[in-house]
Amino acid sequence: MSVRPSRRSLTSAAGAFALALGSTLAGAAVAPATAAADDGDRTSTVACASLYVNDSGGTTHARLRNCSVTWGKNIIDGVYWQTVKFELYDARTDGVCAKSNVIVSPSGASSQASECNGVYTAKSATFSGRATNIFIRIAYGSNSTYGKISTNVAPPSGF
Repeated sequence: MSVRPSRRSLTSAAGAFALALGSTLAGAAVAPATAAADDGDRTSTVACASLYVNDSGGTTHARLRNCSVTWGKNIIDGVYWQTVKFELYDARTDGVCAKSNVIVSPSGASSQASECNGVYTAKSATFSGRATNIFIRIAYGSNSTYGKISTNVAPPSGF
């Protein structure tokens, strides 16, 4: 007499296998992905005012536009930094250049730039250390008292 498994037991085994396989695949599909490591960097970008310098007659000679300050910090190692970006323009190609000066308080660190060719030119400066504000000023030759010639950018909360 031979022993053969009944058809019912094969069907039950196949069903159990399919159920187990389906459960495994479903579990893998909803398993969370491994989280990326946090490098600790946090940033906040603040727009700053457009600036211009006029002569006493109202003719514009220098402009600063598209200004932003990115305040950065690392919450792991406590490092702070700031990046200032803008475009500087010399409105007159008369041999006198538009100039900018960016000063960080309280350290007094600064960065100067100039533009002399009558085109908007991208400028940037990066500073390290904690800052209480950033002062940005533009000038045109020795007569730089007319117009909106400076702005002061305070850090956002937490920076």
